[in-house]
Order: sequence, then C-alpha cells, then structure tokens
Amino acid sequence: MNEGIRFDLEYETMPWHKVDAVVFDIGNILIRFAPDDFIEQLFPGDEKMQRDMLDRVYHGPQWKEFDRGTMTYEEACAQMTAQYGGRYEDYMHALTGWIELKTPLEEGWRAAKRCKRAGKKLYLLSNYPRQGYERLREKFADRFEIFDGGVISCYVHLLKPEEEMYSTLIDACSLDPARTLFIDDMPDNVHGAMKKGIHGFHMHETGMMDRFFL
Repeated sequence: MNEGIRFDLEYETMPWHKVDAVVFDIGNILIRFAPDDFIEQLFPGDEKMQRDMLDRVYHGPQWKEFDRGTMTYEEACAQMTAQYGGRYEDYMHALTGWIELKTPLEEGWRAAKRCKRAGKKLYLLSNYPRQGYERLREKFADRFEIFDGGVISCYVHLLKPEEEMYSTLIDACSLDPARTLFIDDMPDNVHGAMKKGIHGFHMHETGMMDRFFL
C-alpha cells in the first residue's frame, strides 16, 4: 500500500480529478472547539475555577474516554469529585455546557459544499463524545444533511490516530483510499490517514480551505 499524499503541500488548489470522496473532521474544521473560551463563558470572572476546570476536565484523562465512548459524564463527575474535591454540579456544567457554545466554522462548510457541487461523496471522521455529537447533529441538522455517512469515535470505541479508526472508515464507507482525501486540524490524525493510503490535508491556517477548494 502506498502512503497518501499531503494535498496541501503538493497542490495549490484541489485536483478534483484525483478523488471521489472527501472526509472531514468536525472539531475546528466544521465546528469551533475552543476550551479556553468555553470555560471563560461557563465560569465568568472566576479564574481559579477556569484553570481548574480546564486542567481537570478538558485536559484530564477522562476526556479521551468520552470520545472513545467508554465513560459517561456522570461517571467522570463522580471520579473528579472524589479525586479533586469540588462540586459535582460544577464538573457537570463544564462537561455539558460547552455543547451549547459550539458555533459553525463557515470556511469548512463552504469547502464541503464545493466538494458536493463537484460531485464528491462527503464523510465525517471525528473523535467526539456521544452526548456532544448527538446534540450537534440535532442543533445543526440541516447542515449535516450534506454528508453521506462517516465514523464517529464514541460509536466504534476507537480514536484517531489509531490505525483501526481509519480501517473502520474505509470499510464502513466502502472507500478507495487512493481516491479519498481527509481534512483534519491535527497533524498526527492526518498522518494516521496517510499511512492507510488516504490523502491528507492539514488545516492549520484560516483561509486555507477557501484558497484550496476553488
């Protein structure tokens, strides 16, 4: 199997003839994920609480377990209360409050629409907790209708950049890796896809997708 190509390094604009399917990450590609900002909004004026919640909740070991679908918010709140002290309700507020603060990143949606207009199949591949993802699909249902399917971590108990995550995507969506492009904001995730023969695009600068998907 040949490794995929980094399209953002190889081409100035999208070589439409080279792909049949485009796969999008969600966080910071289609929907903004900004923990520092979320925590400031959830606990306004309390800098110590903001620091504690950022470290314990967003950067704590439980977060990956939400994405993997192996831990509930209730279980995590109980663990954190026992480990760190503090109020169960505050941990739950930090864990669930961010869901309603999510906003679309229009550049990503413009890219998706351009791919759809070009006749490409569209898929999702994202590390996401069940509660957050299901609310996202409910809140932005009309936007997500553009996608043909995909794989979300919490339902398959896998995470990017684990190899099995990409294998599951390829099998579930009947993709030809050599005819597929994957867009993500994390270089390790892009490289994980490329190792499976999928082409990669590392989104790391505002305007990149607008310039590329012409």
